[in-house]
Amino acid sequence: MKAIGRFVSYVLSAQLAATVVSSYQVPPGSPGFYHGNSSSAVTFDAHSLFLDNKRLYVFSGEVHTWRMPSGPAMWRDVFQKLRAAGFNAISVYHHWGLSEGKQGSLDFDYYRSHTDLYEVAKEVGLLVIARPGPYINAETTGGGFPGWLTNNPAKARTNETGFLDAWTPYMDAVSEFIKPYQYPDGPVIAVQSENEFFQSTASNPGRSESMVQIEDNLRGNGIVKVPITHNDANPSGRYAHGLGEVDLYMWDGYPQGFDCANPTAWPEVNSGLDASHQAIIPDVMWASGEFQGGAFDPWGGSGYDKCFQLVNEQFANTAYKNNYAAQTSYQSLYMSFGGTNWGNLAEPTVYTSYDYGAPIREDRTLTSKYSEIKLQAAFLHASPDFLVATRFGSGTVGSGTAFSDNERIFTTALSAPSGAHFYVIRQKSVTTTDATEFTLRVNTTEGTITIPQYIGNATLDSRESQVLVTEYQYGSHVLKYSTAEVFAWNTIDSIDYLVLYANAGHVTETVISGASSTTPKVSGSTSISAKSGPNGTVVITGEPSGLSTVSVGKTVVLIAPKDTALTFWNVHLPSTNATLYDRAPDVPSVLVLGPYLVRNASLADNGGVLALHGDLNATTTLRVFAPASVRRVTWNGADVKVTKSPLGALTGTLALNAKAPRLPDLKNAAWSCTDALPEVQDGFDDTQWVVANKTSTARPYQPFAGKYVLYADEYGFHQGNSITRGHFTGKNATGVQLSVQGGFNFGYSAWINSKFLGSNQGTNQYSADGGVDYTNDTWTFAADDLNDGDNVLTVVLDQTGLEEDYDGDDEFKTPRGIRGYTLLGGGDFGFWRIQGNLGGEDFPDKVRGPLNEGGLFVEREGAHLPGYSTSSWIQSANCTPYTGITAAGIQAYRTTFTLNLPTNVDAPVALKITRTPTSSYRSLIYVNGWQFGRFNSRDGPQEIFPLPEGILNHQGENELLVTIWSLDADGAKFADLELVATAVVSTSKEPVSLVTSPSYDELR
Repeated sequence: MKAIGRFVSYVLSAQLAATVVSSYQVPPGSPGFYHGNSSSAVTFDAHSLFLDNKRLYVFSGEVHTWRMPSGPAMWRDVFQKLRAAGFNAISVYHHWGLSEGKQGSLDFDYYRSHTDLYEVAKEVGLLVIARPGPYINAETTGGGFPGWLTNNPAKARTNETGFLDAWTPYMDAVSEFIKPYQYPDGPVIAVQSENEFFQSTASNPGRSESMVQIEDNLRGNGIVKVPITHNDANPSGRYAHGLGEVDLYMWDGYPQGFDCANPTAWPEVNSGLDASHQAIIPDVMWASGEFQGGAFDPWGGSGYDKCFQLVNEQFANTAYKNNYAAQTSYQSLYMSFGGTNWGNLAEPTVYTSYDYGAPIREDRTLTSKYSEIKLQAAFLHASPDFLVATRFGSGTVGSGTAFSDNERIFTTALSAPSGAHFYVIRQKSVTTTDATEFTLRVNTTEGTITIPQYIGNATLDSRESQVLVTEYQYGSHVLKYSTAEVFAWNTIDSIDYLVLYANAGHVTETVISGASSTTPKVSGSTSISAKSGPNGTVVITGEPSGLSTVSVGKTVVLIAPKDTALTFWNVHLPSTNATLYDRAPDVPSVLVLGPYLVRNASLADNGGVLALHGDLNATTTLRVFAPASVRRVTWNGADVKVTKSPLGALTGTLALNAKAPRLPDLKNAAWSCTDALPEVQDGFDDTQWVVANKTSTARPYQPFAGKYVLYADEYGFHQGNSITRGHFTGKNATGVQLSVQGGFNFGYSAWINSKFLGSNQGTNQYSADGGVDYTNDTWTFAADDLNDGDNVLTVVLDQTGLEEDYDGDDEFKTPRGIRGYTLLGGGDFGFWRIQGNLGGEDFPDKVRGPLNEGGLFVEREGAHLPGYSTSSWIQSANCTPYTGITAAGIQAYRTTFTLNLPTNVDAPVALKITRTPTSSYRSLIYVNGWQFGRFNSRDGPQEIFPLPEGILNHQGENELLVTIWSLDADGAKFADLELVATAVVSTSKEPVSLVTSPSYDELR
């Protein structure tokens, strides 16, 4: 059987060698086509995007600058890190709800700015895919819709006039910002219409028509130089054709799902992406507008470290390379940096952290996945032939293809018109846990050969994918084949440098042609050897260990184990012959090995000085392959003593001088405290509150019981805590039935007069439909709880955001507040009053914006704001969050602390709360007036709350307010509360100034 199998494989491989590869339709350097404007600087064909008639692999990462309210300096740090990893674009949702907190009052200042975003991206050298909505999803409250839209009777995401009239001013304004930044005048290369939008059906009309309205709005407002796109919720062809057809169709892919609790349970890799392309839109490049870069985590979830494990560097290695095998030439990773759901940004299933398990974590530290992505991006940018390669075979031995005789090896083979071939290989099943040895039949100019030829077998680890090449041209040389992968190549002083890598323990074989007839010279590891081969080739074999170089003629081949290759940076140099966006191999660059981050490099003094800027997280050996003219190397402006190593690199030591900062001890701080729920005390005056007297609602969610509609949104309160007080007269009542709705993991507490009745937090188990988001409770009154005159039922609600509207069925209009009520024992409530954030839609803080504050007494009073005086509060050693509250209710605690962190050290600071799952309490965290934490002790999982520089003053005083809301009758306290540094990095990032935001005196 084995012999027969080998014979069949040989016959099939011969057939593959004879396969005629279809040429792509447009030669390199020719303009592509674009449905809307063929004269545009941004065009595309069936293979790739063109910028200025140059093909470009769009390697994009999703970033939400509104989840980074520290502003442009912080954005620049993240953008530089993305560019350093090989990202050449960012994709950015814009948030309607943050920009129009009150209908008719548009605000694009501060973190809401479009122009600041585009300017920073342009400066750093990143293209921009703008995604203004009007609906965005994004795990944000209302999916980005403003809260006031919940009261609009028109069905959202349809062509109903009321909805059209609501979004038109916002989209008009957005277009005015985007218009002057369309490429080539700015970095914007595409604008998305709507988001993951379903088409009209008989039961759900008006959707496709709404899509047309949005596209017409964009084009009518001057978005005509760049394509309008749509990201389909999966590769199903929505808006690729027909009503609402966009210029450039894109699709979403989240193959790993979001089950962070089971991070090792992977679904099989999707091998049908190319078939989807051919079925949907074969004449247009295959583009993924969102592909999984991480996963969100729900309340009560497993935490983002588990999400990172679910979507780790192995996932990036297999899933992303599977996209490339399907000829995906535009890939945007969601998220590449998640940021923070500060204030009340989150929708109900997610909590404050939006770390997302992304390549750059919430505290801006780099991950192993970041480094894996860097290897892939460098290869794609160095391999323009890959953009025009077409598939000529895919599968395993059992599926009728015969690239390998090992049935566990799945191969996709692609061929470029230049004669280069690309073989994307992976294990057939992700359930395979051991390494697999294999050989591979590949095409060369000499015909089909089996590789390796000299060392036996190649190796593929479990959950690993490799892209192997044949007839791969680099400079004036050709990589005939290699069982190691290509990182990048460049030409320095007419020497072609090629960097190859393989996993530790893998024996590799590489054959180079066009090198020289001279004997190759090997430096570095003794495990690598090289010799002259047939037909003027050089054969390199061995197991990569450390860093080795093989020098022969006008080429140097660098071979490294993967863990070493992950520390390589192919840093492009400024060039008059290239734009900021060019990442092609002909752009001059230097190879840098060792540092944690290399942000940029430049040559000075007629090429005699190489200036490197970057970050260190450890003392590091620096190795640089640079032009011979370089005599000096500087790191962040300081000279580095370098010598020429046997490998040919300039080598020196970069010392980490940064130390972990000494942070203030909050236990020894001076705390003040006050009752944050005076509303339940006898005699509280609510006469200035909003009277809740509506008896009907236009939304599709009707009250379950009661005369009055008590939804907070109906009265202009759309986020955070709200308080509702119902008044009735006399002592006849025996209790109350309440239906309260607040979103997944919401909570509420109820009092009759000053008597605590109880609390309910709904479910703490996540489910696909968001979990139970309302409760039905009966609370009984004792006779002595009531007065002969006025009685007050007080309900304090902690809602968790407005639902998203993914299905387009007005889910975001789901009520927040009391959904129904019945007074038991006779009689009824005479009237109700309700209170939320100060001013409701007329919020006073125009800097922090509409979603920062909720309706707790201390928030309305402004106790969270800088400059607030606590002189009337209790100041005692027994009035700290460590002693806590001894009964049900809400207490607020305030203190100040001072930081003096050096500007050349990036030490992200976070507030760490030790969770007590057996205690039911909730907390808000405010620093310098900004809400940067919503903590739930019962459900968690978040315990560490990053306080970003710019919100936190790293060189001065900070004002901290935390609350403890005990939902239990016996009270609650923090087991521990402390400031921690989550990393210590010597940095070249620019200092982040404190955001200028209003104080107590200005706002109250």
